[in-house]
Amino acid sequence: MADSMQQPEPSVEGHGGENDAERSRIDGATVRHMLELATTWLERHVTVVNALNVFPVPDGDTGTNMHLTMRAAVEAVRRVADEGAGAVVRAAAQGAVLGARGNSGVILSQIVAGLSRGVGDTRSISSAEFARALAEGASNAYRAVTRPVEGTILTVARAAGDAAVECVTQARESVSTVLGAAMAGAHRAVQATPLQLPILKQAGVVDAGGEGYRLILEGMGFALRGEALPAVGEVSLPV
Repeated sequence: MADSMQQPEPSVEGHGGENDAERSRIDGATVRHMLELATTWLERHVTVVNALNVFPVPDGDTGTNMHLTMRAAVEAVRRVADEGAGAVVRAAAQGAVLGARGNSGVILSQIVAGLSRGVGDTRSISSAEFARALAEGASNAYRAVTRPVEGTILTVARAAGDAAVECVTQARESVSTVLGAAMAGAHRAVQATPLQLPILKQAGVVDAGGEGYRLILEGMGFALRGEALPAVGEVSLPV
C-alpha cells in the first residue's frame, strides 16, 4: 500500500469551534448550507475520486457520479419553500434518488434517503437525531444492495454512523462534535478499505466511493463550523 494512503486521523475535538457547545440543534437553513458546501467540496475533488476508481470496474467515474447525485439533491432543496430541517432533507433525498448516476450515485442516494427517514419531519435536528440519521443512512444503503461488499462506501457510511451514535451515547454532545466523530470514523474506514478489497491494495489506492462519502462529511463540517472551504490541497486526502 502506498505511504500516501496513511494520513493522520481527524481530531473530533477540533471540529467544534468556540461556540460548539451551544449548537445542540441545527435548523433547515443550516442543513441546506451543509448540503451545498458538501456538494461543492466533492466537486473540487471529482478528479481525485475518479482516479481512485478501480472497483467494481475501473471506469473512472465514481467522483463524477457522486457529484451529479449530490447536485441533484441540492437543486431539489433549492426548490423547497419549507425551511424545516426535515423538509430540507426529504427534498434532498427525493432529488438524489431521481438524479442518481451510476452505482455509486445510487448507493449515495439511498444513504440520503435513509438520512431523511432518520430525521423525519422535525423542524430542527438534535445531535442525537443527527447521529441516528447517519446510522439509518448506512443501514438503508445496505438494504438497497443485493450483495453488499465490504471495503466500499457502504462500510465507510456504516463506520461514520456507528462513530456518531457512539459519540452521542457517551455524553451530551453538540451536532458539530457528533459530525466530527462521524468524519473520524469515515476516515478510519477509508484507510482500511485496501485491507478488505485486495484489488485496492494491489492498485495502491483507497475505495473511491468511500473517499467520496468522507469528502461529503468533510464539506458538511466546514459549513457547520461556519468556515469557508479551503483551497484544494490544504486538507490532507488519503490517495
